[in-house]
Amino acid sequence: MAAGALLAGVALLLLSLLPGVPSEAADMTAWVDSGKSLLSWGDELLFFAIVSWGAGARGLFGARRADRSARINIGVTALAVALVALLVLLLVVGRLVYPVFGIHLSPDVLALLISSMFGALHLALLGFAVAAVMLTWSTSSGPRGRAVGIAAAVVFIVGSFPWLTPSWWNTLVAVLLAAWGIFLGIAGVARQDNPGKVVADQYQPE
Repeated sequence: MAAGALLAGVALLLLSLLPGVPSEAADMTAWVDSGKSLLSWGDELLFFAIVSWGAGARGLFGARRADRSARINIGVTALAVALVALLVLLLVVGRLVYPVFGIHLSPDVLALLISSMFGALHLALLGFAVAAVMLTWSTSSGPRGRAVGIAAAVVFIVGSFPWLTPSWWNTLVAVLLAAWGIFLGIAGVARQDNPGKVVADQYQPE
């Protein structure tokens, strides 16, 4: 999970460094060409991020049958939505930078793909926001960890509109996503290593 979070954070960091998207479809080709290196590296990292993060979440939360709760169910579902959205982002960015059978994309099609790219990123960050609250709340990190989850969720929600926020805020979102994912992985492992805490939590009200 830590590796997946770090890779996802770096991928989103690269995307945050892209120049501002033009409003005219005729300028989309030049925009893609100017950011092709950032798009290509971000696309490659997203693949490994999705696989790593998905495997980590499965290992940490998939086997915890004893303390299954509504919070964990909601959090895992939200994380799954976020990872699927990142998969859509991966496919869209890949089509932007890699030629398929040499098919030329018109400016209008490029505009559609670019808007879909940011739409997928919007959905991913909303999923991460819900997961940040629910999953961090379900670890042994205590009030401090819960505060981290809530703060991360607020940043993710605001950052889910990258076409409205400045580039420095989008960079902050990427860094915080990596930090939160690593924190969640460490806190989740700590909870697994403390089965007494898990059993006691079964008797706490939702």
